[in-house]
Amino acid sequence: MYKKLIAIGIGSVFVSIGINVFILPLQLVTGGITGISLIINYLLGYKVGVMIFCLNLPIYLLALGFNRSYFLNAIYGMVLSAVMIDLLFPLHGIFHLPIILSACLGGVFNGIGTGIMLRQHASQGGVDLFSLILAKWLSLNPGIIILVIDASIIISGILLLQNDTAIYSLFIVVCSGIVTSLITSFKRIIVYV
Repeated sequence: MYKKLIAIGIGSVFVSIGINVFILPLQLVTGGITGISLIINYLLGYKVGVMIFCLNLPIYLLALGFNRSYFLNAIYGMVLSAVMIDLLFPLHGIFHLPIILSACLGGVFNGIGTGIMLRQHASQGGVDLFSLILAKWLSLNPGIIILVIDASIIISGILLLQNDTAIYSLFIVVCSGIVTSLITSFKRIIVYV
């Protein structure tokens, strides 16, 4: 139990560093429920936090019906990730890197954090949780499912928002998906997580 909680905590730290250090300073779009919420906010003006809650609710109910431990782990992962993002906000803008490098590093950190959490059957909720459930049903790698869903969200954002820098968000999704897939593919990594 403690091992799982520590792994989820470590994963949350990686995700938080990726967001605060590399993604937020350049106002890039992420994938997942947060990405969908941002797009809705940009187009319709609804608050991002309200949209994140509303969009996560059916996924959490699905998880509760599918596997109670997924539901509990996802709530812990989501709450811990949200807290870590706020706690590590002072890291915001600590580096000034080229946009493509920042997008790739943001994706790598997000992928490491997401992969660590998925190995413990936990997630930040949203698309990660949905992908974990789909992976069990379809016997697919959850990292691949996340990659496809997140890429679809980013492409939709680019088309709907017509933001020149949003194209760099694809690098976040690709790097994150590849790293998540690698971490969730192996039974053991250098440090068993």
